[in-house]
Amino acid sequence: MDTFFVDQIINQEERRMEMKKVAVALTHGHVAKWSQTSIYSIKSKKNENPFDIYVANSWPGHCSLKAITGTELGDGVTIIDCVRRKHSHAVGLDEILDLVHDKYEYLFTMETDCMAMKDGWLDWFLSFMRPEVGIAGFYWDEGRNHQNINASGTMYRMKMLWDYQQEVRANKDRVLYHPSGDKSCDEPGQDSSIPDTVGVFSETRGIKNPTPEQRQYIERGVPQAAWFEPGQWLYCRLQGEWQETRVPVEHIYIQACGHTLPEGTYYGTKADPYFIHWWGGTRAWDHLKHPVNDNFVKSCSPFWLDREHKLWESTVPKKYRGIVADIYKELHIEGMGYDK
Repeated sequence: MDTFFVDQIINQEERRMEMKKVAVALTHGHVAKWSQTSIYSIKSKKNENPFDIYVANSWPGHCSLKAITGTELGDGVTIIDCVRRKHSHAVGLDEILDLVHDKYEYLFTMETDCMAMKDGWLDWFLSFMRPEVGIAGFYWDEGRNHQNINASGTMYRMKMLWDYQQEVRANKDRVLYHPSGDKSCDEPGQDSSIPDTVGVFSETRGIKNPTPEQRQYIERGVPQAAWFEPGQWLYCRLQGEWQETRVPVEHIYIQACGHTLPEGTYYGTKADPYFIHWWGGTRAWDHLKHPVNDNFVKSCSPFWLDREHKLWESTVPKKYRGIVADIYKELHIEGMGYDK
């Protein structure tokens, strides 16, 4: 064989071995259309870096999962049933981490109301992961309840995650720490199961003796003890130990339904995004889990549901969509746009 072609083959193999291996993680709850839309979007785009898809099923036995498992969209997708806690997006990510921590170099987390928009979307996220960086994503700068890089569309270094996951699991402290005042897991209104169920994404107990770097993000973004968003404890914990990359985004708000609400987070630019988080996708279906008394959710749900349907219909090929009608019949969903 010509030495030129031998060298080409060797170079290609060396490049393949150097590629970063990524596990893409998302939690499915009960939203059939969004799960189809998000998974189809990431499977249909090309990237230089290979990845595998993992879905945590936070509602084992719920028929909505058939939107994936009952079609070819489920081919090559690893699905696990949540065990430590049900109905928790964050715990679903924790449980995926338990499974994949020794198999990949990076974990990319996303929500089901997210979409990959063009080829190279994963490579774009990986381009921000210099050796000293542990996290790359959207820095959520919005009032006292955020001030962190959340887990909605974020690349994490696996070693960092697993080190902190082990730390959380070894911690049996029942105190919910906060600079403004501590509470107990056993107080009325708190969750006594936290020490036995949480992981690095779902941890809410705070940090007992935070460093100045950690404390500033707790005070700026966590109003009181236990009020940590998914992935927020992790963001506070890594301060001073790992660097971060706040990726370029356009986080757009609109006026609709009598409220100010996110239109979407456009990773890159709105005109040419690599990735979009649409927001509100699962909140629109809260009524399947419990009565909805929150006026914001009640007011915005029709808008969210209409948008969900339009994006699903324009993104997912017809051959996958038919099963959703069967799922809706099984759930006795009709009217108010739910049965579109």
